[in-house]
Amino acid sequence: MIQFSPLRTYVSAGHNNADPGAVANGHKEADITKIIRDSIVDYSEDKNIVVDKDWETNKQYQTRIKPASGSVVFDIHLNAAVSNTTRGVECYVNKKDFESKNSNSYKMANEVNEFLSQTLGIKNRGVKPENNSQHSRIGILNLGSGISVLVEVDFITGIGAVESIVSFKDVIGKGLANILKKYDDLV
Repeated sequence: MIQFSPLRTYVSAGHNNADPGAVANGHKEADITKIIRDSIVDYSEDKNIVVDKDWETNKQYQTRIKPASGSVVFDIHLNAAVSNTTRGVECYVNKKDFESKNSNSYKMANEVNEFLSQTLGIKNRGVKPENNSQHSRIGILNLGSGISVLVEVDFITGIGAVESIVSFKDVIGKGLANILKKYDDLV
């Protein structure tokens, strides 16, 4: 008998207690992404949602991801820039999904960008291939799930960015939970 991995939604805050990510304006990326992740979980009706643990490394979390072709992997980050006026949301998908604008990863990334851009009143910086990031390849986008998206919600260095995210955390959590559920239900 062939046993298939159950379809799941995997949501990661992108960083952990030992790796704060970007630090700016008195805020740590890890703390803000945890707020977003927890808000998504609070509003999710998905009984199969799996989240990273605050103490585990990205590598440890990735070993717990057992994606099937219909699973959704969603990794949350904040960008950083030299200028404190740079703002905007962008999503990354793996190279294969970027080449196919009809892929569910690309479609979900585009929907996430549009939602966050409208909700936070910031620029939609578009969907980008993983090699346009600071890495040539982003491991979590290449684990074999059906849909994988890494979102840079805004720039932690941008004036008012963190305050806006915190103010709209419930709207963000509910909206992203609905998007994740929509794409998890496609299969």
